[in-house]
Order: sequence, then structure tokens, then C-alpha cells
Amino acid sequence: MKEAREEKFSSDLILDHYENVLKEIWETVSALIGEAILALVFNLAIRKIGEKYSFLNSLKVSEEGPTLAEVKKGSRNLPPAEIHRGFQGLINQLSHLFSAITEGVITKELLPKVLPKVREAERMILKK
Repeated sequence: MKEAREEKFSSDLILDHYENVLKEIWETVSALIGEAILALVFNLAIRKIGEKYSFLNSLKVSEEGPTLAEVKKGSRNLPPAEIHRGFQGLINQLSHLFSAITEGVITKELLPKVLPKVREAERMILKK
């Protein structure tokens, strides 16, 4: 019983962590390409990665940014490592799309901000 509580707590921490990462991505990139285009790019990435990590299909994106409320409800019982892999895949997919659209300009801007946070999530999982 205690393990289930730790797992849930760990999943919540990972979800909160990635919510902050996605918000930072949104703030940085929306200033460069605008909210409408960014929402489209996010939705394309979610559609692609959602084939493998179905919990991400409930991630909602509008011109105000990403909302993880439904993701959090539906994935609290998932292992933190699975949540991490899903968000890592989403961020990779976003990076590929940003590179295609801007020939690497956005990726160069985001990489120093996002990569350390993805590594931090990996450390959070390993501490378990």
C-alpha cells in the first residue's frame, strides 16, 4: 500500500514538472511564432506522440497555452517513468517540428532551457 502512495506522489511531481516545462516552451516560442501557429504545432505533436503514449491525447492546447488538467486526472496511476518517456517524446516531437518550421532557430533557443529540465525529471525518477 505504501508503494502505491509513493508512486502516485512521484507521478504527480513528474506531471507538475512537465507542466512547467511546457509552459516555458509556450512562453518562449509563442513570442517567436505566435499563439495560433504554436497551438497548431503542439496539436500536431500531440497527435503524433499520442499514438504511442495515449495519456497525452488528453493534453489540451489553445491560444492561451497547454492545459494538463485532464492528463493529470487520467495518468496519476501511471509509473513516473512512463509519464517521463511520454513527455520526453512530446518535447522531441515539438523540437523536430520547430526545426522543420524555423530551420533550427527555435530549437537553439529552447535547448539550453529545456534539456536541463528533462534531465532533472530523469533524476527525480531515479531517486525513487
